[in-house]
Amino acid sequence: MPAKISRKKFFKIFAYLLLIPFAYLMNQMVKDHRKFQSANREFRISDPPPGLSISGPVIISRLDNDINIFSSRCTHLGCKINKIENDEIICPCHGSKYDKKGNPTNGPSIKALKKLNFTIDEATQEIVIKLS
Repeated sequence: MPAKISRKKFFKIFAYLLLIPFAYLMNQMVKDHRKFQSANREFRISDPPPGLSISGPVIISRLDNDINIFSSRCTHLGCKINKIENDEIICPCHGSKYDKKGNPTNGPSIKALKKLNFTIDEATQEIVIKLS
């Protein structure tokens, strides 16, 4: 004769069994949402000032006719960089510093800022950056 289980234990097991497919579906929805967001995000900049500047999620380095665009996320722990002083890009979290070309000059970061590809919209003359 099979052993009897209590009603409380039965519902507890049943709830756990329902949780597994729910967790799987939620995980798939989050993955799809992130993929959709990253595939369709672009950022536009019109006429950046000379030198270093921060505009939303990017850092613009405009030296003479050379333009470089970097992610504003520090390569140490991903903090958002929001400060430029004396031609240096400074992370507010742990003090990492980067030069105009995105190379680290002071740690704890040892990797250069992520360089982003961009195009120039011929109609509006805006710089278009695909964010991923």
